[in-house]
Amino acid sequence: MRAALAVGAFILGSGAANAAPDLAFPIGQGSEIFWTSAYDGGSDNFYERLVAEQDDVQIFQSVSEWAAGDESDYFVLFSGIYYTGCDGEMPTAEERAAVANMWPLTPGSSVEIKTGDGAKFEIGEPTDFYLMGRSRPAHKVTGTYYGEEETTEEFVVLNDVKLTVAIAWEEGGRDSATLVTKPDAVASTFANTDLIGTCADLLNTETDQN
Repeated sequence: MRAALAVGAFILGSGAANAAPDLAFPIGQGSEIFWTSAYDGGSDNFYERLVAEQDDVQIFQSVSEWAAGDESDYFVLFSGIYYTGCDGEMPTAEERAAVANMWPLTPGSSVEIKTGDGAKFEIGEPTDFYLMGRSRPAHKVTGTYYGEEETTEEFVVLNDVKLTVAIAWEEGGRDSATLVTKPDAVASTFANTDLIGTCADLLNTETDQN
């Protein structure tokens, strides 16, 4: 699970300034997303760094003291909806395009991924999510993950930024984004492609989108 990849220090003193609260915030290479995680009566804080992106793909590094220093520290988010680790199998071009074509988010629309253990995502009702001084329009999304044991999770995806900002885990925990920093002033090519395992090929693959 995504939350298990990163439980580390919550760094409030980021060098990147926040976006104005009345605008859709910028996000890109170098942005950091800070989270709070509540579970079993306790809580933790962690953050993730956006290290590379292309079209509908965002590759993040989970930053924590437990980092393994290999591809298991990285994951990819497709169109703000579908997540998988960089040590796993990537979706086909057709599956990736199907996820991208869910935009604009429309309640009742769904997509199924057969790669790996398989998963299905369905867009739910509109909602609002309070982030960085503003209540932001979003949609609820239900993700069903197949495997030895089927699990279902509900999460929130923003309407104006293709980003998951809250996750309600089936076992009862909840992760919520609290801060997104601005991207680096000058984007650079991600140099350590050896670190990102199966995600590396995504940086050279473009997907047709509507």
